[in-house]
Amino acid sequence: MGMSKEVFAKVGGYKNMIGEDIDLSIRIKAAGFKTRLFRDAYVFHKRRVSFRKFFRQVNTFGKGRVLLSKMHPGSLKAVHTMPMFFVLGNFALVALAAAFLNLWFLLPLAVYIVAVFFESLVKNKKISIAFLSIVASYWQLFGYGTGFMGELITGKAGKSSQEKLYK
Repeated sequence: MGMSKEVFAKVGGYKNMIGEDIDLSIRIKAAGFKTRLFRDAYVFHKRRVSFRKFFRQVNTFGKGRVLLSKMHPGSLKAVHTMPMFFVLGNFALVALAAAFLNLWFLLPLAVYIVAVFFESLVKNKKISIAFLSIVASYWQLFGYGTGFMGELITGKAGKSSQEKLYK
């Protein structure tokens, strides 16, 4: 993210919080400044070295989205809730399959898994990566979704220290 010194000073810069970059963008727009997308620009994001660390990172992102929606009413969009519904849907479908002893309830999950597998296989041309893509997609959606739900229900992240959430 790039901005002039004037913009940075007027909006007060980054806050020490979850979702600080999104918060800053919202405040820049609210202050009347314009934003632009530079298609040729690129950003390097540090990749997590384990699924556990990746889960923790996206879980924090889910919590952050709820905090941002409280700070900036109207910033929450339907798309931000989709991982939560993915988690709830997975549990509901598994519960229905178990309760009625009917595997047809698992068909939507199977379709999703097959779609992720083949999308990854076509793009990466490696079966091992295709299988890992299924695992990664579940970790990502469950991480974000459970973080979002947990913060929505408890509000704990807003009360705890930011350093603990980012470790």
